[in-house]
Amino acid sequence: MQDVGRRIEALAGPIAAAFGCDVVSVRYSRGPRRSIITVFLDLAQPEPSPGEWVRAGVPFDEAGEELPPPYPGSAVAIDTCSRASREIDAVIEAESVVSGSYVLEVSSPGLARPLVRPADYVRHRGRAIEVRTVETIGDSRFLRGRLVAVDPEGFVVVASEGAGRGEPCRVAFANVASARLVVDIPVPVKPGRRGSGMRKR
Repeated sequence: MQDVGRRIEALAGPIAAAFGCDVVSVRYSRGPRRSIITVFLDLAQPEPSPGEWVRAGVPFDEAGEELPPPYPGSAVAIDTCSRASREIDAVIEAESVVSGSYVLEVSSPGLARPLVRPADYVRHRGRAIEVRTVETIGDSRFLRGRLVAVDPEGFVVVASEGAGRGEPCRVAFANVASARLVVDIPVPVKPGRRGSGMRKR
């Protein structure tokens, strides 16, 4: 199934580029009656510059740096997704990538955007993320916290939960099973009471 997903991603890439987009990820699942294909698109972003890579490698300092605003979500228009879907569907059919019937969905990745490539981590340095690893780190394969530094081989997260809370944890890109942004939701503050102002989901 991973091979099918990679083939679809390779075919969808040039189509997405023609619409000014990148393929963030492809999900492919095979059901008893039909397969489900979901292609996530985001607006194309330039690769991080050497200077941005250098800055990403410096640990984020919450006391000295301003936190990035909550991720606003992809600005890919519904019409763009619809037009890209027709072209991606046509090439999947032409290349006979999927046997049997299938449903194709093309959409933006949403607020809990997956982090797939090293450049994604560079762009979102300072934000809260959630990571599931292939191999355990400490005694867990799950990590949630702030992404504080990135280099070509991996990244560092300061954990916000669990036994290692407040401690930096390095994760190699090769050990990432999945990673995504954590959605920050403003919390209403009752009159006369001070609150944290954010809840993470």
